[in-house]
Amino acid sequence: MPGPASFSSRERQLRSRLHLLITNAEGFIHGSIIEMARKCGNPGCRCASDDDLRHRSQYLGQTRGGKKSMVYLPAHLEATARQGVEHFQRALDLLEELSVEARLRLEKQKLKARGGRGAAKKITAKKRAPRKTSKKKSPKRKVPGKS
Repeated sequence: MPGPASFSSRERQLRSRLHLLITNAEGFIHGSIIEMARKCGNPGCRCASDDDLRHRSQYLGQTRGGKKSMVYLPAHLEATARQGVEHFQRALDLLEELSVEARLRLEKQKLKARGGRGAAKKITAKKRAPRKTSKKKSPKRKVPGKS
């Protein structure tokens, strides 16, 4: 396992930023803040006559174990939840960048072990293209009575 001395300055900077975020953040919430606009059902209410005047409320949307859920956020907790979601996203972004740096370091170590032979590949964060599946042809069936 490499020590801090083998980290690039970029990697040290990212690690420092992640450490500060983890140390100073009050919490991390994996999810999204969702605003819902609903009609209340009261025929005399403003929301009954104008769709732009519907009642708005905030929810925390999450997916856990493949199941989606939404939790109502009272007005006094909206800012706290929004900040937790933002902190989680920032930490995730920093971890992604650290992953790229670690991959670059791994590639350099690989080249060094080979004695510098071979060209280093450029590392990108692109999504993989879907695999092409080969379709096997079914064997032709012989029809009885025909040769």
